[in-house]
Amino acid sequence: MRISPAQLDLQRVDRATADVLTGAAVAIFTIATGNVWLHGLIGEVTTVLGAGANNGSFQFNPTTGTTIAMCAATDILTDEAGSLYSLTGGAASDSMTVGSSGAVRTGLMGNPILLGIGDIEFLTSANVTGSVSFQAWWTPAEDGATLVAA
Repeated sequence: MRISPAQLDLQRVDRATADVLTGAAVAIFTIATGNVWLHGLIGEVTTVLGAGANNGSFQFNPTTGTTIAMCAATDILTDEAGSLYSLTGGAASDSMTVGSSGAVRTGLMGNPILLGIGDIEFLTSANVTGSVSFQAWWTPAEDGATLVAA
């Protein structure tokens, strides 16, 4: 039986556009309480990214434990406004999905990711200009769990 997003009672959290292209990891969402199921994660370029070699990816930095990759890094060199970034929901070795001109093949993941307390981060390999907004779709895996914009 296939479950629709409406049946999951998905919650969406938006993170305002900001320069997250620092050449380091930037926290974009925080899980402060409990475990959550991450069903979708989208980044949207709102200001064209600056020139220069640059790779981007998502990672999870737990409060206790070791930071893990959520996807493999992908070239985001000079991505235009409207470009979208997403996770496949597959293996962490799968590249971050990039779509230009406001279209991307993935959004809600067929295989949600269970996350504990910590930060979802956007990691880039270079400090360039540009701005990206983010949206996360999630459900609590236990009573009282929270996911908020960082």
